[in-house]
Amino acid sequence: MFEVRPITDEKNLYGRRHKEALKQLKENVEERTFTAILGPRRVGKTSIIRVFLNKYKYRYIYYDLSPFMGKQGISYTELTPAIMNIEVKELSYHAQLNLGLVRLDVKPENGVQFQNALINLFRELNAKYDTLLVIIDEAQVMPRIRGINLPGLLQLISNTMDNTTVIMTGSMPGLLEKILSPSASQPMFARYVDRIYIPRWTPEESIGYLKKGLREAKVPYTRAELEEAVEELSNVPGFLAYYGRQRVGGMGHDEALIEASSYAVGVWEQDLEAFLNIYSTKAYVTTLWVLAQSKFGLTRKEIAGEVLRREEVSDRSLTRILKNLVLSGMIEHSKKRGKYRIAENPLAKAVQNIAHKYGIH
Repeated sequence: MFEVRPITDEKNLYGRRHKEALKQLKENVEERTFTAILGPRRVGKTSIIRVFLNKYKYRYIYYDLSPFMGKQGISYTELTPAIMNIEVKELSYHAQLNLGLVRLDVKPENGVQFQNALINLFRELNAKYDTLLVIIDEAQVMPRIRGINLPGLLQLISNTMDNTTVIMTGSMPGLLEKILSPSASQPMFARYVDRIYIPRWTPEESIGYLKKGLREAKVPYTRAELEEAVEELSNVPGFLAYYGRQRVGGMGHDEALIEASSYAVGVWEQDLEAFLNIYSTKAYVTTLWVLAQSKFGLTRKEIAGEVLRREEVSDRSLTRILKNLVLSGMIEHSKKRGKYRIAENPLAKAVQNIAHKYGIH
């Protein structure tokens, strides 16, 4: 149960929305519908795709853009498939040559040659297979790829390749939504994209997951322990799996929770550093730090009062900062309550650590 890497076996996929997503993804592929799986980091989006690929055995090319989340510019020479399910021996000589360029086994002379190889390869695969999947993990990174027009390529697939379906994931859902729903002046790369949202588990699901795994491993626990773990780790499947793995490995509750919390905070620190490589303004850290001081959230007026007396930023700049933080999934905005809040407890702790480096207190 407590797999800390992406799951590939359907029997280990847990959570109502995760199982529903697997079924919806199957329907979308059968109908050739472009699909975006959206949700926060570590909720299991990649696991859904890996389980799907393992279960249905479609031909696919899978790109993982997660290593580039903190880079401002990404060369097309870094865009190589992470995994594939293509029989090279079945391809024509020209397709094999194009595949060599796409995999960078053969060095392309420039971005035009690389993009043409990619298009020609997809065209042959589209003609050869009844169903081909092009999968882009962390697709919100696409606009930062230089040398090729990846959204334009996806538009070409949508318009001309009837046997090919694109599946994207985005752990910064708002940023990917900006690509999926551009302004009227910008072209859209697909006629329609179906959104599948994967939220964090509910407290009941989180406790049920821990119960199931600990019972299977015959590890004793109390309800109070599980409730504390769920609260501390904010119902995030990846962090709860890490806690469960420590318990199964022989740790008691307190030690396992300290380890899991430390792991979660460390992961968020890496994500924050990557985010700040793109949005390299101290005011972002200050805004996050102000929000981290409140468990129940703050109104925009309360945030402005704290941030603007610490940073020389305009009210308009603060509006942009809050918008980008919401789009990134790091903070949440309740229109009903009129408040902003940090999305997860481990993130709030990571913010405190990062803020200390910036001298914010």
